[in-house]
Amino acid sequence: MINLLEESPVNIAGVMFMAHPEKADTVADALGEFPGAEVHVKGENGSLVVTIEGLEGEKKPSGRIIETITDMGNVPGVISSSLIFHHNDAGLPQHQGEKL
Repeated sequence: MINLLEESPVNIAGVMFMAHPEKADTVADALGEFPGAEVHVKGENGSLVVTIEGLEGEKKPSGRIIETITDMGNVPGVISSSLIFHHNDAGLPQHQGEKL
C-alpha cells in the first residue's frame, strides 16, 4: 500500500504487457528481473500485469521507469505494452521542503 505521507516521493507505474501465450512464462520471468519490477498476473492469453517502482534517491525516477518500460518491450516474446497507471507524488508539499 502506498503511504502518501512517505518521506521520499513515490513513483510507480502499472503496465499491461501482451506476450505470445506459449512464451508468457519465460517473458514473465524476464520482466520480473528488471529493477523495481513485479509481475502480478499472468493470463492464459499471454497478458501480464506488471508494476514498476522508481528507485529511491534517483534524480529523475520517472525517466528510469520510462526507460525500463521501453527495455521491457524489447524482451523476446513481448508483443506490446501499455501504460495503464502512473503515480508520482514528488510535487506534494512534503517533497518540496515545505512544512505541512
